[in-house]
Amino acid sequence: MQSKVLINFVRFNDAGFEAKSHTIVEHMTGNANFPTPVPAITVVADGSDAYTTALIAASTGNRADIAVKNQARQDLEELLRLLASYINFTADGDRSKLLTTGYDVSKEKTPVIITKPENITVTNGMNAGDLVVSVNAVKGARSYVHEYATEADFAAGNWQSVTASQSKYVFTGLETGKKYYCRVAAVGARDQVVYSDPMARIVL
Repeated sequence: MQSKVLINFVRFNDAGFEAKSHTIVEHMTGNANFPTPVPAITVVADGSDAYTTALIAASTGNRADIAVKNQARQDLEELLRLLASYINFTADGDRSKLLTTGYDVSKEKTPVIITKPENITVTNGMNAGDLVVSVNAVKGARSYVHEYATEADFAAGNWQSVTASQSKYVFTGLETGKKYYCRVAAVGARDQVVYSDPMARIVL
């Protein structure tokens, strides 16, 4: 996911929002990365100053002044959201540019590197010809590929595969009295595929 500046200010109390707005105005004034901001920084600065004035007036607890302060905050939040949209469009995910704006920037997402599936078990199922194959769930795995091969196919690398959302799967209709080799692959983001060790069992 692309980096972007955040536009939700609900986490800021009034004083924190005031400080954040001034920080944004300071960082965006003359910022060469964003030469034609929309709205203009002077407009945002006026809104920030108006909010500061209203915040001071509302400190007495007068209801009318508090209402004016709330409206000034709402107006300023809208200006900052519009400016954020311009910033995100202009930066096109360039994190180095986004960090110069004074806005908070979304966290970088590091893809989870999946690990080898561990503790594979292969047991006979409830019915003849069933094999139950399972491994420990793998963090970050989006799906699992359960595979089996006969003794001859195993040597040739000819596996029969089934993709499933769970780390446990039941193969059915296998030939009784024959040895089958089973393994499980964990599939992660960006087509990461990691296989477990194979395990063999004779089907009953």
